[in-house]
Amino acid sequence: MDKLPSRLSCTNPHERPPANGECGGHTIMTDKQDVPKLYNLSRRRVLGGLGAIGLASAGAGLGTSAFFSDEETFENNTIVAGSLDMKVDWEEHYSDWSDDETQFAYMPMGGEEPDYILPALDSDGQLIVDARPIELVFDGATPTEKKAAKDALWDATAIEAFPDTFNESADVSDYDGLQNPIDPAETICDFPADLDGVLSHPFRTGANVQDGVTLAGQTTEAGDPLINIGDVKPGDFGEVTFSFHLCDNPGYVWLNGDLVSASENGHTEPEGEDPDENGASDSTDPADVELLDEIVTRIWYDPNGNNQVDILSGKIDLMLAIDDSGSIDGVEQDNLIAGVNSLVSELGAAVADIQTGLLTFGDDSIDNFLGLTDPSSLPTFTAADFDFSGNTPLPAALDIADQELRNGANARADADKVIVVVTDGGPNYNNLEYTAGGYEAPRGDPTDTTGFSDDDTNDQYDGGSVSDTDGPIADSEEDETALVAESVRDLGTRIVTVNVAEDPNAAGDGLSVPFQQYLEDEIASSGFAYVVGLGDLSGVADDIVALVTVPEEVFFQGTLREALVALAGNDGRGIPLDGDRSTAFDEVNDPENAPDRDCFAGRGTTHYLGFQWWVPINHANQIQSDSVAFDIGFYTEQCRHNDGAGMVPEEAVANGDVLA
Repeated sequence: MDKLPSRLSCTNPHERPPANGECGGHTIMTDKQDVPKLYNLSRRRVLGGLGAIGLASAGAGLGTSAFFSDEETFENNTIVAGSLDMKVDWEEHYSDWSDDETQFAYMPMGGEEPDYILPALDSDGQLIVDARPIELVFDGATPTEKKAAKDALWDATAIEAFPDTFNESADVSDYDGLQNPIDPAETICDFPADLDGVLSHPFRTGANVQDGVTLAGQTTEAGDPLINIGDVKPGDFGEVTFSFHLCDNPGYVWLNGDLVSASENGHTEPEGEDPDENGASDSTDPADVELLDEIVTRIWYDPNGNNQVDILSGKIDLMLAIDDSGSIDGVEQDNLIAGVNSLVSELGAAVADIQTGLLTFGDDSIDNFLGLTDPSSLPTFTAADFDFSGNTPLPAALDIADQELRNGANARADADKVIVVVTDGGPNYNNLEYTAGGYEAPRGDPTDTTGFSDDDTNDQYDGGSVSDTDGPIADSEEDETALVAESVRDLGTRIVTVNVAEDPNAAGDGLSVPFQQYLEDEIASSGFAYVVGLGDLSGVADDIVALVTVPEEVFFQGTLREALVALAGNDGRGIPLDGDRSTAFDEVNDPENAPDRDCFAGRGTTHYLGFQWWVPINHANQIQSDSVAFDIGFYTEQCRHNDGAGMVPEEAVANGDVLA
């Protein structure tokens, strides 16, 4: 969900704006979201009268007596207290296998291997009795086609987001369930702190429409719980990706939740006769409600905010593409060189299995090409290794870097492919054929390779500034570079941009939008566009490496009953989250103040978390008419003066004990 990362506000998936603030100890509640889904409609007959399954959520509002003052600043003999303010936004998906979804995925047939599996496993990795996994095959013959089908399925399953639209007078047709930026120059932390009515806010999908908005078969109206599914069937699945933001100081963060209610809601005839049915038809005892044990959930860090669990291999082949054009001068050159050396050093020290290569781009050439190798084998760079002159041939750098990731002597077929671009300005180049490392850009035979230049019938670029190769960026250069980046991403390569411009949001040099917006929207993979001052590049090299190289981490998978037990743990604070996923912290089993647990960065940094649920394939008569309602939210305490052990919330969690 990163068109604007998904997020929520201290209350309540592409990058987005705000929600509700005040989180020195604050909880947000929600109830559903992102991920794929299944199709075979014949299951509907077996399920007969499977009734409404209401997954509801409500805000809990946990308080805290933890320190809120992060720092004191003395000005004119006055003391200014620090602050801790969390905001959250989100994007939610749900699949019920309607016709607009089945065109993109189907159940395996004739021994086909599935592309995506939602297992029928509890938290101990044990099979749920009589249940089978949800298996999906994405439409397409090639990896690129299958990825396109997967992304299209996710778009088709979008049911709501916050923020979805920023125009309060917009027609209902403007709502599409996908997050939209409110203003490219603003972030969620620029929003007022009093957005308490997030579930009724007009920026939520359908919240300013009297009769709600129906997407993927679900209608969202103002004030509805976030996860609010009324007729779930085996094979259905959903997901919510939250993005949370500590708008000022760093903080420890927990994900928490609580069972609100559970009920049998009467018994249909097949339900009452099912041998797996437990309780009386009027029971509201959670122990009797089978739905809690049939829904499977998982919770994961979603660093790219795409509302999908991306299963990575643990091996990474990474190319550094370094801008050494003429716009970097003076002390900036020294800072860039020091930063590149720090990046290489941190890559060598990273936990992941990483191979690294490097190239520079500037002055109408690709130079300093070094193929994939152990990072420790790369040299320490000096000023003599960089030209710092001329223009910025970014499309050729992306193309050649990706070719090395795929075809280099040390390239690994089972490794994830990553390009890290460090640049201070938009693309500017001449219409040439570029070469380096034995590769040509634009790549390949024009008869079988498309999308790497505006005109694939020749062997050069077509959008370059012909008359002035070091002048203002032309629209054609902007567009052609975006085309190349998209083609690289479609092959499965993650592009990470590190914007080191003196003014990262400048719209000068002919770019049609601010530079950082161009990098975010057109060049970088979703959620992987960073801004770093050149003088800070060395200091944050380890942070960049951690963000780039750590695979997505699923830290909980189990039944909804098991999830709610974990979310109500630690005196109601819930599951302690880790701000540095490269460490060995175990969110479910380690103590909250374990040495490997880290705070989350403040200053509005976006952090993504996914919550996914599904109902495995089963005859499922025992869950007919069952309903559960639960809260889910975030709690934070400032980092300074605390050790992560957490304070006892002022409002006790009521129902966690009845689930265990």
